[in-house]
Amino acid sequence: MRNVVSQAERGNRGMEISALILRGPFLPQRFSHLRICCGLCDSDSSQRGPTDSGAGMGKTESGIWFNRMMLKTGRLATGKTQRQVAEEALLSKDTYRDYEAGRTSPPAKNIKALAKACGHSEEKAEYMVKAALGREGGQALEAEMRFNALYISLAERFYGFFFKFDALLVPGLLQLQEYHYTVARLAEPGTDEWVDRGWEFKDERQQAVEARTDRPTLQFLIGETALLQLRMISDELYQDQMQHLKRWARKPGVFIRVSRGPVPAHQSGFSLYLPAESHLAGPPIAYTEIADSSWLIDDPTRIAGYDELRKMLWKKAIRIEVYNDDDWRYRLA
Repeated sequence: MRNVVSQAERGNRGMEISALILRGPFLPQRFSHLRICCGLCDSDSSQRGPTDSGAGMGKTESGIWFNRMMLKTGRLATGKTQRQVAEEALLSKDTYRDYEAGRTSPPAKNIKALAKACGHSEEKAEYMVKAALGREGGQALEAEMRFNALYISLAERFYGFFFKFDALLVPGLLQLQEYHYTVARLAEPGTDEWVDRGWEFKDERQQAVEARTDRPTLQFLIGETALLQLRMISDELYQDQMQHLKRWARKPGVFIRVSRGPVPAHQSGFSLYLPAESHLAGPPIAYTEIADSSWLIDDPTRIAGYDELRKMLWKKAIRIEVYNDDDWRYRLA
């Protein structure tokens, strides 16, 4: 059963946390990262809205794959057939079928009609147009965090392998609702509406991953700092979240480990998405964030570097099933 927190409980929790902050340490600020190879995974960024600062998406295959899967998932969500979408967009059925199959990619001039036929909002249609224009212009796409969050949500549904590391927060896919409203909100304060939208997006992603029947390999690496801070904030929430993590670790293909040692800021969070055996996956992607933008990296050399870093961090980490923090008070002293 999903953890549901009422508005009143959220308010009480917020007052308790405010009091705790006044007499205890703040959560670390995560704005000291280097732009080139740094960032944080999607622990809380998925609730962000558009920003003025751009973020990079690969100029070729990744943009093509994004539009392909936006069409496919949108059409299926509306219950329409390929013929119906093609007719609404004034295209032949074979042309649209080729778009979904990835044999060809729709030109930018056709995107808005296709997006509308597939039930997408104007906001998402604009992102799809940018992806198409980036491909046609042969240039890396400048996009907002929200755009990359949409890409990542698709990758979580279709890639055969992904790895997520955050040294300071529990990754978004593993968060309880109360964790989102308590800890993630502390890390990035916002209006109630903004935080609510963030949880809705996380919840949708969690359900989509849990509904997968192809058993992808999921690796989650959590910094021990994230767990110790959680316990300082609320021991009850800590116990609930730890039980939730261990339940996830029992799922086929899911592996969760805890990183106990210190990690430099520029290595403190990133994600890696690989096709593995999934025929619907896009190209290999690494994802990072900084304070005001995020990056989808599809350069093979850089991805190989991130994969080596993943292997190094993973090898040193402790399985969540055997992690024991009974001596946390002594290690904090």
